[in-house]
Amino acid sequence: MNAIARQDFSEFLEFIKTLSIESVTHDDGKVAEIRKAHAQFLALLTTAGELVSEIGSAKIEFNDDYAEVGQKYLSEVVSDSSEFIMCVLLGLCRSSGGTLRSAIESYLKAFSAKEQPLILQRTSVPEVFNDAAGVTFFSSEIGKTVIAELKGIYGDLNAYVHTISDDHMFGAIAIGSFPRWSNKNVKLVGLFIRVVRLFLYGIVGTRRDLYDRFDHRNKVITNRAMTRLQRRSAMGVDE
Repeated sequence: MNAIARQDFSEFLEFIKTLSIESVTHDDGKVAEIRKAHAQFLALLTTAGELVSEIGSAKIEFNDDYAEVGQKYLSEVVSDSSEFIMCVLLGLCRSSGGTLRSAIESYLKAFSAKEQPLILQRTSVPEVFNDAAGVTFFSSEIGKTVIAELKGIYGDLNAYVHTISDDHMFGAIAIGSFPRWSNKNVKLVGLFIRVVRLFLYGIVGTRRDLYDRFDHRNKVITNRAMTRLQRRSAMGVDE
């Protein structure tokens, strides 16, 4: 390793030691955005826990209908969503967008794979959406709405993966410019909120029988994460 490389690596190590996102916590506007994302993530985590955790109240019924592959992919939805939050905190726009796309794909597979195993072999995302549209979970009016809106958001997220636009990249040109919060983060958090609300709307509205088994405290968390219209529709209030 030559002298220039050694010096640069030494500076990089020093940067790692001081790397912090603490500044985000001192800005009320940024905290407000993170609070919104946290509320959605908590609801998703709670809902998934009821369905796939060892002590989940609807675990047996969920496993009967969606099998181990359903549990695996719903757990992946939670994992992708947690990774999204960490990426967005660091201002990693491209990584955030790509991870949220992955969460959408995993959600489709979680509720489709047992009934349509071919979905797991698809390398084309449009084919994944087409396969999911044909299964029972996404065949109800709520399911059709969820899949249509997720498809639209997925298209928006493609820009974070397939373009070189400044609006969709982190844009660091030096170690010292990382991490960084910007208005791009606010847009990404907004997309995340929309996506998770659709996840919850689909689960509650399509599988009320599973939702009805939830602990009453978890029902409150899940309900509050949806919009008023989604909540009324999912609970059958407008029928």
